[in-house]
Amino acid sequence: MNNTGIHHISSLVGNIHQAYHFYHHILGLKLTLKTVNQEDSSMYHLFFGDDEGRFGM
Repeated sequence: MNNTGIHHISSLVGNIHQAYHFYHHILGLKLTLKTVNQEDSSMYHLFFGDDEGRFGM
C-alpha cells in the first residue's frame, strides 16, 4: 500500500495555544476552522489544512 498523504488528524488538547503552535508552526498547517467541542464546551475543536485551506493533504 502506498501512502500519498494525510487526510486528517483529530485530537483533543488541553492547551489551544500549544496545539496551534505545533500544527501551524511545526507542521506548517493552516488553521481553517475553530469550533467549540460538542462534548466539552471548555475545549475547542481545531481544523487544519494545507496552504490553500484544503482539509486533505
